[in-house]
Amino acid sequence: MNKTIVFCGSFKFYKEMEKAAEPLRKLGFNVIVPQPSHIRHGHKPEVFKNKYDKKTLAKWEGEGALAHLENVKKSDAVYIFNKGNYIGPAVTVEIGYALALGKPIYSKAQIKDITLSNYITAIVAPNNLSQIL
Repeated sequence: MNKTIVFCGSFKFYKEMEKAAEPLRKLGFNVIVPQPSHIRHGHKPEVFKNKYDKKTLAKWEGEGALAHLENVKKSDAVYIFNKGNYIGPAVTVEIGYALALGKPIYSKAQIKDITLSNYITAIVAPNNLSQIL
């Protein structure tokens, strides 16, 4: 059975996450990258479209966050794509959820937060994940 790896990271790094996931997919891993919803710009997924009010944005963004937590739940491992050591609030929640589920958590770079850093199984480049899973 192929292992499932869920990537967690900011939409600022969406294109880079997809690029990093591709070689793993070619090796047979099921890699889930958070997908921008229709409320985000396709060419700049970190930017919300301005045609929605804040209440609507919050509702749809919350639904997307819950969907990604389901991805964490069904994964065999979690990979924190923290380029430049950036971890936003959603990724912090995803780390906590993965921890509660007993999932191994790997990260691209050292996590600055002293508490969160205790929960990282290993720091590994995305192209080396296949060697440790």
